[in-house]
Amino acid sequence: MIFIYSMVMVLLFGCKPAKLSNPCDIKSKDYFFGTLIRFVTEDRSPSCYPSFDFQNLWGVFQGTSGTTSVNAMTSYNDQIIIGGNFQFVGPSTGEAVYLETATGKVLPNRYCPYLKVVGGTQTAISDGNGGFYIGGSFFWVQGEERYGLAHILPGCQLDRNFNVPKDTSREVRALLLMGDSLYVGGLFPTWSDSNQKFLVRLNRYTGAIDNSFNANVDPSASGVFDLETDGQALYVCGDFTSIGGGAQRGIAKLSFHSGSLFSSFSPIISAGTCLDLYYGTDANGSPNFFVGGDFTATYNYAFSIYPDGTLTTWNPGPNAQVNSIQQYQNTIYIGGQFSLVGASVSTGLASVNNGTGGIITANYNLNGNVASLGLLGDTLYLSGSFTTVKSVGRNYMAALSLPSESVNAFNPNPDGTITNPGSDFVSAENGVVFVTTSIRSTVNVLPRSNFAVLDEVTGAPIEGTPNFDFAIKALHRVGNRLFVGGSFNNVAGESRNRFAILDLPSYQVSPVNHILSGTPEIRTITSDESQLYVGGDSLTNVNGNTRNGAFALNLSDLSVSGWNPNLAGSGENFLVANDLVFLGGLYSGINGDGVTTSYQAVDKLTGTKRNIPSSTNFPNSGVYAQALVGSRIFLGGQFTTIGSIGTFNNIAVYNLTNQSYEQPNQVYGDGIVYHIAAYPDGNILIGGSFTGLNGATENYSFGVFNSNTNTVSPWKSGFNDVVYTSMYKNGKYYLGGAFTNALRRSNGGLVRSNFNE
Repeated sequence: MIFIYSMVMVLLFGCKPAKLSNPCDIKSKDYFFGTLIRFVTEDRSPSCYPSFDFQNLWGVFQGTSGTTSVNAMTSYNDQIIIGGNFQFVGPSTGEAVYLETATGKVLPNRYCPYLKVVGGTQTAISDGNGGFYIGGSFFWVQGEERYGLAHILPGCQLDRNFNVPKDTSREVRALLLMGDSLYVGGLFPTWSDSNQKFLVRLNRYTGAIDNSFNANVDPSASGVFDLETDGQALYVCGDFTSIGGGAQRGIAKLSFHSGSLFSSFSPIISAGTCLDLYYGTDANGSPNFFVGGDFTATYNYAFSIYPDGTLTTWNPGPNAQVNSIQQYQNTIYIGGQFSLVGASVSTGLASVNNGTGGIITANYNLNGNVASLGLLGDTLYLSGSFTTVKSVGRNYMAALSLPSESVNAFNPNPDGTITNPGSDFVSAENGVVFVTTSIRSTVNVLPRSNFAVLDEVTGAPIEGTPNFDFAIKALHRVGNRLFVGGSFNNVAGESRNRFAILDLPSYQVSPVNHILSGTPEIRTITSDESQLYVGGDSLTNVNGNTRNGAFALNLSDLSVSGWNPNLAGSGENFLVANDLVFLGGLYSGINGDGVTTSYQAVDKLTGTKRNIPSSTNFPNSGVYAQALVGSRIFLGGQFTTIGSIGTFNNIAVYNLTNQSYEQPNQVYGDGIVYHIAAYPDGNILIGGSFTGLNGATENYSFGVFNSNTNTVSPWKSGFNDVVYTSMYKNGKYYLGGAFTNALRRSNGGLVRSNFNE
């Protein structure tokens, strides 16, 4: 696909296109080229050519530890509006990406489909034919099961012929390709049904294990972390005390054919772990191996040996762990967690000569550690925990042009720090670099604090939207006004305590400011034709009016209305039905009665309690979600019973026609339900922290119940965490939540689906 992209660019811009004589004849060359041009240029104008869906929905990310989620969602024209708890938005690429070498930008998904790796990636190597092998602790690649090892074909497609046995505990750290064999090292005490540990040889085309090779790695070893070769033998780097049938610590030389140890190769390592091997040359041009790790007692974290195991004179002397080593001409670059190299102050990165290890450049002005180095041509790539390199801002990844060592324009900007093992940089087709990024799941991030607006066509964020200083919990649009609730107190530099109004289409903060006293949290907003209903926790006063747990605004002038249910607790979810407002929450009284708990209807003009659903039977815990389906209300939460009526595990159905809860209960969950939404096709979307609906555990965190058939869909969504919100637009469902994986792919809290993937 990358090749096609390049060729089409030449077609479009390298020569004048021929005049199209019959552009709408589907059998003509004109139609073919017109369609191709439409694809490349993302043309969406009315045409006889087919339309293409180019949307690549971005996700949300935090950048640091902590909960990241999309909590609320709505739309405006051709825009998707999201609010939640996040600091960045970025394309949900997964943990392995193709980047342009010049800029670090992700290749467009339509030319190079994202790998969408679920799980950690630790290493990658070229297959020599334009494709790659990736290794790590992942489980899915492009929606298909792959456990710790996968082969990616040219064109960014998963090789479905290459597969290894299922093992959820496998972690691959090192790969080496020799002929038709792929050597794999890492942290795995077994491989399939063989007795081989930490190092195996596979068929490079199928992934089948070759049992004629057996390295006999020490069973108590921590693992194998790097593999290298001089073309004659296999050099193994890791944490072991015996390997290949003999005693050897940290570094070993094995036969490619059998895995047996070359006993004559015996560098003495008294303590520590080998993390990186680099096959290079000394000052005389003689081949040697540069070694990095956490050797605290023997060689000061970095040393060099000849292929026969003899120690060289190279001794740079860093004062802490070395993670990665690369060579450019006679210069050796070392990256790691050190602050000194020899007597020179050097944080994370240093260059030394390849003779003695004497310092060349000590200070690259890094403000953090280096996890990995990669040398591709005349460019040195680096990743780590830094945010500046040579006084140039670069978050966690950067590149230096050699030999000048100037920071170039390569700026992938991932969503957080990269640790060792963390990334490999591998040359790819047509001027791109393939990078694995540990547990990072996006690059090219843009700052968006808790609020973002995405273009529906591209899925990318628009500019000019305001930042909220704390999380958003509710969004509701009425005409050209967007009402926002949450725990924030500042919006775009203006004071707004937990409730704000944005004017559309500008997304500017409205001058109308409702003063909520104290520190409430607004959790639900809905409306009818005349009023906006708002609920939350710890809410006691609005514009000087006493309003406990809930209030309403007149939509005509945005004044506080007289609607006042006076909740003794929190309003979590409100639903308007006919002349009623059903109040879901976690409260112990309405209108001061001290009796009504968690769910009840009130008059939508006054807030006066009605005896609906019941005057005596109430849920025994919170109600957090509601949806109206015809004459039935589906409600969800944390309750397990409703008074004396019976058991309702987290979901119940109330029938407005006969004013009773339906029994037997047609849908139930085994955990808290936070979201219920109903759509015209009969689908009722249910999200929460449950592991299953109606006993079907494939519905982890999310399920679809169809009200027409009264059945739970067998569709397996692949969510790994809570779904909080949803929306249906132009034939697709949009789902938001705290998940990082959905549809067996990496998706940062936001995904689009038609429920048949």
